[in-house]
Amino acid sequence: MATPRDTVRKRICGLYGIADAVAAGGDPLPLLDALLAGGCRLVQVRCKGWSEEALEELAREAVARAHAVGATLIVNDHPQVAARVGADGVHVGQRDAHAAAVRAALGPDRILGRSTHHPELLAQARTEADYVAFGPVFPTAPERLSWNKPPQSLATLQQARRAAADTPLVAIGGIHTGRVDAVRAAGADAWAVIGAIAAAADQVAATRALLR
Repeated sequence: MATPRDTVRKRICGLYGIADAVAAGGDPLPLLDALLAGGCRLVQVRCKGWSEEALEELAREAVARAHAVGATLIVNDHPQVAARVGADGVHVGQRDAHAAAVRAALGPDRILGRSTHHPELLAQARTEADYVAFGPVFPTAPERLSWNKPPQSLATLQQARRAAADTPLVAIGGIHTGRVDAVRAAGADAWAVIGAIAAAADQVAATRALLR
């Protein structure tokens, strides 16, 4: 029988919009609103360096806004916050807590996503997570990622696709409208975007341009 987590996991596809506090100038909610208005239905709130209390207050509001339009809302880094506010899941980095600890805090029916930067690490990551994010595929601003690694390539993304097997694969790093078709062709199920939307004069239009 399918669990709630199975149902939501199927929604790890297409544009994965990230409402990043730094990229948004401090308050990620207006960027989240633009993502939702533009039709993005897979979103993450990312507030590096915030206190757990501040993040929880924001995440609770973000969940309400996302769920009002049927979108999936992922919280970055804090599984306990994701569980308390009713988010659909959490995303953690490759150096963050062990998956068993994250799952214990998150609960059994929410999504656990994990980042990695090398295909060889995906074999382990896919046993721990409901989806894996791989990159940076292209050059990106240093503050966008939690590790300092050179960009990979589309060929390496193809290797990641094979290593991920049937686990949903999210391409991250430097993706804009001119690169979406290439990452899809390389095997990505979803493509995470921050800068190409956050820096746009019309964030709603930029979101629509990245949908497929």
